[in-house]
Amino acid sequence: MNDKSSTNETNSTDDERWIDAVLGEHARLGKNDDELLLGRIERELQAPARRKRKILWRLAAAACFFLVATTIFWNIRGSGRDSGRLATAESETRGLDTEESLKPGQVKLTTQFPPSVIEGSPRPVHMPQLVPAPKGPPTMAVPKETVLLSKGKPVTSSDDFPIIGDLSMITDGDKDAGEGYFIELLDGLQWVQIDLEQSATIHALWIWHFHSQRRVYNDVIVQVSNDPEFRKGVTTVYNNDYDNSAKMGVGKDHPYIESNYGLLLNAKGVSGRYVRLFSNGNTTNELNHYVEVEVFGVPKP
Repeated sequence: MNDKSSTNETNSTDDERWIDAVLGEHARLGKNDDELLLGRIERELQAPARRKRKILWRLAAAACFFLVATTIFWNIRGSGRDSGRLATAESETRGLDTEESLKPGQVKLTTQFPPSVIEGSPRPVHMPQLVPAPKGPPTMAVPKETVLLSKGKPVTSSDDFPIIGDLSMITDGDKDAGEGYFIELLDGLQWVQIDLEQSATIHALWIWHFHSQRRVYNDVIVQVSNDPEFRKGVTTVYNNDYDNSAKMGVGKDHPYIESNYGLLLNAKGVSGRYVRLFSNGNTTNELNHYVEVEVFGVPKP
């Protein structure tokens, strides 16, 4: 009698545990049909213990599948929203134009691109409104008289003695990646300055910092002036310093990922002889780099 009572208590306890497990898995599956649930429990309580375990295993597997599918769905949906925002940011930052938007007297600005050579494992970059690397060459409409103004022009810098390379490499026309093709400046906020040797109407700038790694340079600011000291008549063409860490004002442009296509900027016909470019380290290290800078415009008589 005692043995029978003990067996009944054990079975009752097992059934209660099984019911609790089914309720838990039912809740994870997101079902809310109570009548269906109660009916299922009533039927399954009559099943052998082995069948109960088998059913419970299937319920658990279904719950896992549901959770994984839900996670993937929301990630895809969130990525879609981010992609739309990033695509908008990329269009605004790079000032892209299409062939159909060319007006009379305009041509499509082109340049020669270096091969894409990515070294090392990419590091995750987390920045607000980050512009992704372009999937193709950017382009822009410029007046047909536009020419490359910066080729071979003298370059000065806040760092007179680069750690690697020579300042003349910034305007030598060579945009390849790797050792021997870039200059490296000290850490912190540094600038390089190109002297066009005469005032010009500047329509575009094309910038390559360091494109053999997927990295982002901080506080990229581009200014134009006729004053070599940049104390007066300064026009800011681009500023992606989102937190004013360079102490030159919060920029309206967005950080971007380096690529062999460079950064194409619409200078909107600003007038000046000198072009100064700032940066403040990058997401890989604290140093500053330049491969090439091209300035396009029309020389003034």
